[in-house]
Amino acid sequence: MKVCLIGGGNPSAGELDDVMDAVSRYTDASNKVLIIPFATEESKRDKWVQSAKIMFADIGLVQISLLDDSLTSIEMQQKIETCEILYFTGGRPELLMNRLIEKNLLQAIQGFSGMMIGVSAGALIFCKDCLITKDDDYPETHFIKGLGILDYSVEVHYGATIDEELIPLSQNRDIYAIPNGSAILCDGNITEYIHDVYHFKDGNKQLMGSNSAI
Repeated sequence: MKVCLIGGGNPSAGELDDVMDAVSRYTDASNKVLIIPFATEESKRDKWVQSAKIMFADIGLVQISLLDDSLTSIEMQQKIETCEILYFTGGRPELLMNRLIEKNLLQAIQGFSGMMIGVSAGALIFCKDCLITKDDDYPETHFIKGLGILDYSVEVHYGATIDEELIPLSQNRDIYAIPNGSAILCDGNITEYIHDVYHFKDGNKQLMGSNSAI
């Protein structure tokens, strides 16, 4: 399984060009992309779908479909099995997790053998503990249970003003903070950082580097 966590950014403005260039090393023109839009309110889904089409077209992927809410659980699982790439849109992570649970999709996603890409809220849910920091939508910082694919937490749309929240939270967990235009790409034991990504651990903050791999 390959996982790409994107902090955010506007593909129309070229902010994710380097991220998608990195993703393209693991894709083929024949790959089918399935957009899972459950984090996004229905009124905003068209915008996310168009954004995704731009991103994937730039790396030669044009077979793109949307996981329709009207499908049964079995039909959704079958749809997932026919695709090589799962793309999780941004929005509200609790909506996404609740919908995946309601549709009995956790096992299908956790056992997926292709590539999974998450943007913003779509990236948060890959973690064991899904970190939701306070903002206009959430009055308090809290955690919800994620998919458990990764054993660390992430902060998306990262800016240094949130450090005072992340530093104490990192005393008992690893947190990777991903700004807009940056990403973490995991392929087995290899982790690549596209542009600046910050690691918070034991109350300390470390820059993991631009376009670096470990």
